[in-house]
Amino acid sequence: MRGWLIVKRNPLNLYSKKGDIWISAALYTALGLILITVILSVGMPFVNKIKDRNTVLQTKNILIEMDKLIREVELEGVGSRRPFFVEIQEGDFKIEEEGAKERIIWTVISDEKLGIESGENVGLQGPLIQEGNLNIQSTRVGQGYEISIWLDYKDDIDIRSDLKQLSGQYNLILEHRQSEGQDYVEIKEG
Repeated sequence: MRGWLIVKRNPLNLYSKKGDIWISAALYTALGLILITVILSVGMPFVNKIKDRNTVLQTKNILIEMDKLIREVELEGVGSRRPFFVEIQEGDFKIEEEGAKERIIWTVISDEKLGIESGENVGLQGPLIQEGNLNIQSTRVGQGYEISIWLDYKDDIDIRSDLKQLSGQYNLILEHRQSEGQDYVEIKEG
């Protein structure tokens, strides 16, 4: 049989060129996902540390501004009022007025020290840091650190509030009041 072209198939050529393109695309996609996973696993702790540090700084600013307004209202006398907007995103923000404690305190648990020294062992507090009227202290708890920032009024100003714990957004009213001959600053929702 002359003139006829006989084409034999190569039994080892199982994939066509289309298949090669799809295999390459799958490999590049897998490599891309692995690369993104590695970048995120390395970068997320750093991002969380910056986020925690920013939260602490914002809360310090809130407490400093709140202290300034409480002291202004107290100095101006009975009837003085100030509005104050507060937004608490993380942590516990409490107004304590029981017994010998008259304070406004914010606590949060962080994986990082955030530059605030804590005790070496679990449950031990670090040194008390004072920034004006603001008190800052860190305690080691398990794998993390409990950071507390508070304003203490027990010797200076009588504060009262029906609000015990805040989270989220609040429009507060700080008002100098008098009842039964006692002056106090009331913190209430406006």
